[in-house]
Amino acid sequence: MVLGGLRSLLIGQSLEAASLVSLAVGRAASVWFLRLATLALAQALDLATFSLMVSRHGAAAEANPLVHGLFGSFGMPAVVMAKLALVLLVGALSVAAASRGGRGAWSIAGGLPLALAIAAGLIGGITNAAAILG
Repeated sequence: MVLGGLRSLLIGQSLEAASLVSLAVGRAASVWFLRLATLALAQALDLATFSLMVSRHGAAAEANPLVHGLFGSFGMPAVVMAKLALVLLVGALSVAAASRGGRGAWSIAGGLPLALAIAAGLIGGITNAAAILG
């Protein structure tokens, strides 16, 4: 009787521990998904407003000289590819940093480019919208 009770207690505790681990992994995965989704949405906002701004005001309305030159030389497909490459590279760097624990230098290597790319996308989208409305 005592052994059966002890066994069921151990099994119950291990199932609770497994569910806690599963919950923690799920939450960590959802946080990284939200970070990458925010990156993609910020860059998509910048791209969409850039496209509308250029169609209404021409390429001269773009304040970023790199994007202006890229668009002037290769057109909209190059700008779209550059945005996709940015999202993929920064996203991959963030995922790699997270897989290494995301602490110390890895938090900077994964977090800083992610934060800068999100901020750049949001700032670009806002300034493009201001140029469209202004």
